[in-house]
Amino acid sequence: MSRAFYLNLAVDNLKKNARTIIPYILTSVLTTMMLYMVVSLANNPNLNEMLGAMTLTQMLGFGVVIIEIFAFIFLFYTHSFLIKRRQKEFALFSILGMEKKHLARVLFYETAITLFVSLALGIGLGILFDKAMFLVIAKMIGADIILGFYFSFIGMRQCVLVIGLIYVLIYFYSMIRIHISSPIELLHSDHMGEKEPKAKWFLSIIGILCLGIGYYLSVTTKNPLTAFYFFFVAVVLVIIGTYLLFTSISVTFLKLMKKNKNYYYKTNHFISVSGMMYRMKQNAVGLANICILSTMVLVMLSTTLSMWSSIDRVVDSQYPRSVMGNGYGDASNIDFDEMSEELIRMGIVPKNLLAYKRLDYAGYLKNGTLITDYQNEGMNAVNEIQEFYCLPLKDIQDYENIKGSLKPNEIYVYSNVEKVKEKTLSLFGKEYVVKGQLNHLKMDESNPNVTEHYYIIVDSEKTLETMQQDQLNVYNDNASTIYASYSFDCDANEREVIKKLGQNGNINNFIWLSKSDQKQGLIELYAGILFIGIFLSFLFIMATILIMYYKQITEGYEDKDRFEIMQKVGLEQQDVKKAIHSQVLTVFFMPLLVAGLHVCFAYPMIEKLLHLLFVSDSWLYIRTTIFCFVAFALVYIVIYVLTSKVYYGIVTVSYTHLTLPTIA
Repeated sequence: MSRAFYLNLAVDNLKKNARTIIPYILTSVLTTMMLYMVVSLANNPNLNEMLGAMTLTQMLGFGVVIIEIFAFIFLFYTHSFLIKRRQKEFALFSILGMEKKHLARVLFYETAITLFVSLALGIGLGILFDKAMFLVIAKMIGADIILGFYFSFIGMRQCVLVIGLIYVLIYFYSMIRIHISSPIELLHSDHMGEKEPKAKWFLSIIGILCLGIGYYLSVTTKNPLTAFYFFFVAVVLVIIGTYLLFTSISVTFLKLMKKNKNYYYKTNHFISVSGMMYRMKQNAVGLANICILSTMVLVMLSTTLSMWSSIDRVVDSQYPRSVMGNGYGDASNIDFDEMSEELIRMGIVPKNLLAYKRLDYAGYLKNGTLITDYQNEGMNAVNEIQEFYCLPLKDIQDYENIKGSLKPNEIYVYSNVEKVKEKTLSLFGKEYVVKGQLNHLKMDESNPNVTEHYYIIVDSEKTLETMQQDQLNVYNDNASTIYASYSFDCDANEREVIKKLGQNGNINNFIWLSKSDQKQGLIELYAGILFIGIFLSFLFIMATILIMYYKQITEGYEDKDRFEIMQKVGLEQQDVKKAIHSQVLTVFFMPLLVAGLHVCFAYPMIEKLLHLLFVSDSWLYIRTTIFCFVAFALVYIVIYVLTSKVYYGIVTVSYTHLTLPTIA
């Protein structure tokens, strides 16, 4: 046979299977488009010329890796649906005399056509929308808009290599499936009896434990730094628990319902419970995937939008003054009065000045004693870790309006947690009398509050130096040093002031920062995270849609024969309709409900992780999460309505009276 014959056969096969092939090609096109756009943006020379685009470029590079991994996993996953649906078709070709090498040629042309369409349309759409995305990013980071056409050869090359490699692997995977399969078995696979799923108690218990431990870690973790380490553990446990929830726990629960004879032996309950057991067995992995993807969409959108919405608030809290300087090592020995005089000689008049020396160290208080040996205290010590900020009274007395004076062995204490109950504190083996506890500290308003912390106000700089030496004896090389902070507002241009300060030989050992530069850095970081978050959310939503679509098609063909049998054995059509409606609604909306549950339990840990990025407005995150969940739920319902039409279109070939269930 000629090549034209196999090519025409491949084209005919694609046309006949358009219902399943077109969504797959569309997904492949969109994935290619997004890959091209992100690679193009990451390598766009115009972006690199923008002020402070380095962070954004790094985030885009991270996004490229995520999209490539997603493309590999998801295109393989969705292609498995296609292979499963076409098993009977391949078996029929074999029975009619077509050898496996001939099938290989047909599949080669089908794969080549699909790949060509994906690359041509994907790269074409990528070029079309690339400029729009560039303008969006430029607007987000406040850069000047640069017009002009840009084509990324790197983006095109990466798309061809990555997508091409995936399709080559898919082709060989398909050939392996065909090679090891028996035509007769494939032809009759739909008519083979299916065993009732068994209750897997061990796996169910493991699943419940995984979910319970994951939820427990999220709810009980108090320290943001600890939350960062436990987050990935909790995510893995919840993912494992989710898969076991749908594959084992759900079947075990349905088995228990079946054992309840008073409940089970009713027409509606009998059909629903029995049907749900087989549905969960067949669709458990797909439902778990939908649930996990939905959770990821909700978490990414809510966190990234919260971060972007809080930029101004974060900048104002972290950098309350326009110019900030820090001196470490020898630079910390600076005299603040001499510093102010030097600035005035330079023509810089500091306003709203705050200057102090500070010593920071970590530990936690236990019965009035600073604990520094974490190994002997166990994991609770890591979770209870606290920060201590020690300052001389004279540096902040006027600024904080603190009355009175201190002796060398006396301290004032302020805590963002709770008041110290003890009258004395033992810090590095020395006893300090708590003369008073401060109810408010203005300088704490600009603290990111990443951990529970205490401000320890000592009498003088000398006492601070003594405490630093005591700390050195305990922590050795891990000990921190005293540093000097000098921040102020001024009427002059911030960047010009920073430039002048850097050129002054008397104070150039200080590290100077401007509020505007720090804000730009945060915008770069948050813009990159938001952009990648929205991109990935779109990918995951697209994956959710496709999984739902293929699940509906698969279930439609399987349920068609099942419900025919139900009517033949005497069940009323009304009972069959109710069974279909209840099962479809339950299966469809279970992943969304479980995803909502995951998000609720994830809230405590994510809130603390946001603190690490200086986002401390809990209500903002709650409002954003609720908004994202409602918006996603609406999208989910739309997806349900559209994909269910496909399902009911298949099932109701013999039942013209079946209608879509309404959503209460």
